[in-house]
Amino acid sequence: MDKHIPERFAEFERVISTFEEVIECYLITGHDADYQLKIAVPDMDRYHDILLGKITRIKGVSGVKSAFIMRKIVETTALPLNYTHL
Repeated sequence: MDKHIPERFAEFERVISTFEEVIECYLITGHDADYQLKIAVPDMDRYHDILLGKITRIKGVSGVKSAFIMRKIVETTALPLNYTHL
């Protein structure tokens, strides 16, 4: 984000929530990014369209870094048994 002010974050979150391709959005720390998105698209052409036509047009977005899943190794939503007290 170009400015770290509540209004900028709120506007980004409001707009990104309207994109059906965005299936996860996290506010993160510890990286040179403010948000991490998980986007589901059928192909790279659609990703390109979303990136340039939607995401980079959101007010305050000053840069984007992309990474792509090559192969799924582990995917679970189950917590270990000793976490059930949470």
